Amino acid sequence: MANAAAIAAAFGGGLPPGISGTNDRCTVLVSNLNPDRVDEDKLFNLFSLYGNIVRIKLLRNKPDHALIQMGDGFQAELAVNFLKGAMLFGNRLEVNFSKHPNITQGPDSQEYVNSNLNRFNRNAVKNYRYCCSPTKMVHLSTLPQEVTEEEIVAHLEEHGPILNTKLFEMNGKKQALVLFDNEEQATEALVCKHATFLGGSVIRISFSQLQGI
Repeated sequence: MANAAAIAAAFGGGLPPGISGTNDRCTVLVSNLNPDRVDEDKLFNLFSLYGNIVRIKLLRNKPDHALIQMGDGFQAELAVNFLKGAMLFGNRLEVNFSKHPNITQGPDSQEYVNSNLNRFNRNAVKNYRYCCSPTKMVHLSTLPQEVTEEEIVAHLEEHGPILNTKLFEMNGKKQALVLFDNEEQATEALVCKHATFLGGSVIRISFSQLQGI
C-alpha cells in the first residue's frame, strides 16, 4: 500500500489492533442512521476523521442507509474499525465495507473530493495518529485568539452537559478541550459543530484520547 511505512510510523511503528492495512475497498455502508437528524455534511464531519471523503450518497429507498467513499482502502478500514457500534442521534451505527467499489457521481450524491475541509490534505501522518473511536472529550482548534471558555460552552452545550473545559495555547494558536458526559453527546457536538463559525473563525473539532482535563 502506498505510504504504508509512513502510516505505520504514525501509529508508533505498528498499526492499531484490528487494522490490517491491506483492505482495498474504499466505500463503506453505514446503516441504522437516524434519517431525521443525519445529512451528508454531518456524515462528512464524522467520517473525515479517518480519511479524505470523495463523495457521500444517502440511499433514498433505505433512508437509514448511506454510502461513503473514502480516499483509499486504508482510510475506509479505519472508519469501519473505529465507528462500528458508535452512537449517533440515539442510534447505534452499523459500519461495514460496501460491495460497491465506488459511488457513481450523480444528482443524488454529494461531492467532497475537492473540499478544503478534508482533513488529510496536509499533516496526514499527524491526523492518522489521532484516529480513535469516539470519546467523551473533543479537541477544538483554529479558534479565534480572543475566544472565551464561556463562548465555547455556549456554542456546544445544546448537545449535552459539559463537565469541564480547558482553553490553552499551542504554537501561538488557541485550542480547547471540552469534556461531555458521554461519547454520544461528544459525537453529536462534533458532527453538528465541526466547520461552523465561532467568533468569525471556522473551528475544527476532533476526538481527544486524553482521559481527563
